[in-house]
Amino acid sequence: MRTRKLVFNIHLYIGLASGLFLVLSGLSGSMIVFREEIEKLMHPELLETVTRDKRIPVQTVLNTVKRAYPEDRIVFIRMPRTSQETYLFKMNGAHDLFVYADPYSGEVLGAHRQEDTLIGWVALVHTELLIGERGKTALGVSALLLICMSVTGPFLWWPPNGKISRGLKIDWRSPRKKLVFDMHRAFGIYSMLFLLIVAFTGVSLVFNKTVIEITNFLTASAPRPPPPFSSSLGKTETILPIDDLLHKADRILSGPTTWITLPQTAEAPLVIRKKMPEEFNPNGKSFIYFDQYTGEVLLVEEASSAPAGARIYNTFYPIHIGTLGGLPTRIFQVIVGFLPLLLFVTGYIMWKNRSKARAYKKTPKSNLKQHDSKLLDSGDHAAEP
Repeated sequence: MRTRKLVFNIHLYIGLASGLFLVLSGLSGSMIVFREEIEKLMHPELLETVTRDKRIPVQTVLNTVKRAYPEDRIVFIRMPRTSQETYLFKMNGAHDLFVYADPYSGEVLGAHRQEDTLIGWVALVHTELLIGERGKTALGVSALLLICMSVTGPFLWWPPNGKISRGLKIDWRSPRKKLVFDMHRAFGIYSMLFLLIVAFTGVSLVFNKTVIEITNFLTASAPRPPPPFSSSLGKTETILPIDDLLHKADRILSGPTTWITLPQTAEAPLVIRKKMPEEFNPNGKSFIYFDQYTGEVLLVEEASSAPAGARIYNTFYPIHIGTLGGLPTRIFQVIVGFLPLLLFVTGYIMWKNRSKARAYKKTPKSNLKQHDSKLLDSGDHAAEP
């Protein structure tokens, strides 16, 4: 009984401490599972264009964007994945200014800050609570606490009399307190595995370096090689034309290019990211590093030939966002996002009921008698004409 009480208190206070963070994370996560589809519905003028015969060089579009936004730095370029999709230029960072351009005409279609769109704002809530690295860390810690609750929950769920079936059913006709208890217990045990998976994969994205090291250790895998540096020899003021490097990358890896990372320092490489057919990650995890001055290939990372630890870690992101099994798992991920809200609300009601019961027990008997007599008096007066 002492052990059960200790586990109960751990489960209770962890839930109260992290509940609101988990509710925010779950609901916002449900909304951004279909982020791209929602964005295309809300901003078709930015994300879609009319298919034409031939796209103009990427370098031409890049130069146009630079001229249109001379005070901003282009950090990432998202390549069109369909014939109707536009270019997305991320300026100054991953979550700052988004600029869209037509791949056929090179025209700049418009721009916005990420937080200025509804779905972009929701994505920032989900990843960093709108406060940057501190919010990201807070969500990571909350996910760790969710893992603790997912472990302690089954211990509390196990019926003392061994009648497991009672913990799997909800009596919808029972009194409110019993109904809330049944809902928390049944939904908690049914969702335990899924919440554990979501929490662990979320932790892996926040504390990625630590999780990568643990994964490599457990699989006896070599660590991922560090990013190479561009040579200062032959340094020029501009990098080589992007299109030349894209053609070279296509000869090395046949998969479609998903992103381009432009060098932000004099020593940084230019990175072309590709998605190979066998990869689950929607953006791919295959990279080609180029010297930004000479165009020399510095490093090729193909996901399929990566060490076991890296291949395992590469599955965590698609599992977290629900793309691993296609549309059915994405829909299921939306449902899972609502579970923290259900469990937090029912757990909070149970805690309040328990607190009221304790307060009632601690109330002196004389006060209870006075309270009961007042209720009787008020009932008598109410019955009078």
